[in-house]
Amino acid sequence: MIENFVQAKTVKNWISDEKELAFIDVRETSQHTAGHPLFSISIPFSEFEINVEKLLPNRNVRIVLFDNNDGTSEITYKLAKNLKYINIFILENGVDGWKNSKFRLFDGINVPSKSFGEFVEQKFNTPSITASQLFQKQKEKRDIIILDGRPFDEYNKMSIPGSVCCPNAEIPFRISEIIKSSNTEIIINCAGRTRSIIGTQALINFGIKNKVYALENGTQGWFLANLKLDHKKTKFLNKTPNNKKINELRNRIISLLQNNVDIIDLNQAQKLINNENITTYIFDVRTKLNQKNKLSKLRNVPGGQLVQATDKYIGVLKSHVIIFDDGDLVRAGMTALWLKKMNFRCYIVDESPKRIKNLNLKHEVNFKTKPLNLIKLENLKNLKDTPIFDIRNSFDYCKKRIKKSVWTNRLIIKKEMTHYHRSIILITDNLPKASLIVSDLQEKNPKYVVQVYHWNETDVEHYLDYIDTTEVELDEKFIDFNFHTHLRHEGNKEHAKNYLKWETDLIKNMDEEEKGFFR
Repeated sequence: MIENFVQAKTVKNWISDEKELAFIDVRETSQHTAGHPLFSISIPFSEFEINVEKLLPNRNVRIVLFDNNDGTSEITYKLAKNLKYINIFILENGVDGWKNSKFRLFDGINVPSKSFGEFVEQKFNTPSITASQLFQKQKEKRDIIILDGRPFDEYNKMSIPGSVCCPNAEIPFRISEIIKSSNTEIIINCAGRTRSIIGTQALINFGIKNKVYALENGTQGWFLANLKLDHKKTKFLNKTPNNKKINELRNRIISLLQNNVDIIDLNQAQKLINNENITTYIFDVRTKLNQKNKLSKLRNVPGGQLVQATDKYIGVLKSHVIIFDDGDLVRAGMTALWLKKMNFRCYIVDESPKRIKNLNLKHEVNFKTKPLNLIKLENLKNLKDTPIFDIRNSFDYCKKRIKKSVWTNRLIIKKEMTHYHRSIILITDNLPKASLIVSDLQEKNPKYVVQVYHWNETDVEHYLDYIDTTEVELDEKFIDFNFHTHLRHEGNKEHAKNYLKWETDLIKNMDEEEKGFFR
């Protein structure tokens, strides 16, 4: 019998106190993005054991789980206990308990980061430029540089004509290599708003003398102004400053970090890692394309993405974050300054990257993918009476699937287990996720026979008579999909407008406690 239920008002107080908190939505992605408490993170039950240890590295952290008041939290509670987490609570009545306490739910993803970007613009009056104004400057052949602050894959998919990819954390470090004069104007863009605002304000805070503007609403604003986007562009700002310039940049960032973010050595970093009373994350924030000295032991998350989608990488509010770069400290420092304002305790390591191997990261991972009964695609013809369940992303399933297969996921299987045949086939492109389902089924009945086909595109091309490519419409039964204004990715102007309005409205929807969380 689980007795660790906690009321919404208590959790609300915990968010604002000084102690660490992991507030976890164990519902599936579509349920999370349809509405969740602002500072909660998503770890769906369907892949809980795979992701929780990365997001919650400290087994002693205070955890609150919530669901749709349907028992999923109770199941997940036991999973967390099995993984040796000890301080776990369940939100009483799930999201209903939150709403009944008159607390608001927020739709979408990365909501804390998006809200933070809007706060930054409001607080600093970050200068911006509209798509039409930028287009006019281009027509007049003005002295401008357009930097796209997103990762290369996003830039390559669609970009502003004439722009160059330079992920956000790299901009203060590399910008001096392409500025022609003090009159050169710099425009920073992303797909929407957050990275444009953060990238622009970072340059201003760093002390650049040139005029800098955020492209209002990014590529979506450009598209909504009926201007043509580029596709498949490969321009990347890969120029590294000389040693003299790097020293100058280092001195500048060190002065900005004073009294804001601690600069530590490896011994101090190790002490933080060893402290079992706190949660400590360690990131290498360089963009991979630019890594000269690989910090292979550290998780690489480019600094711009760490600020843009913080809840994807950091699962504990008010936790400690240690950040590395090449030793220039600019990329680590600018990232840390933003994360500090988001209420994390941040540290920059001033050491040669070659010495990182001396750190003992102490990250204990209990989850192991269990051995699976793998079959080949051609074996399916001998198993035509066995039910086939596809557990890949529903988006991929809707495009292409094995004939007569049915889409499902772990949560659905768990709730409908008693109706299943003793023998089933799972189709997956993710063996750990399949392993969780096999464990659930065989825990219920050790005689379950589960055969697994590991999806392989080359294989599929050779057996097209097994494959159904009829387009299936995404609908609410596909609970792993983020439906929030999703058609903006396919050029739907209404969804693009709704997404931008959602971003700009975030602050209006926050209460005073939520607004006060940021520093």
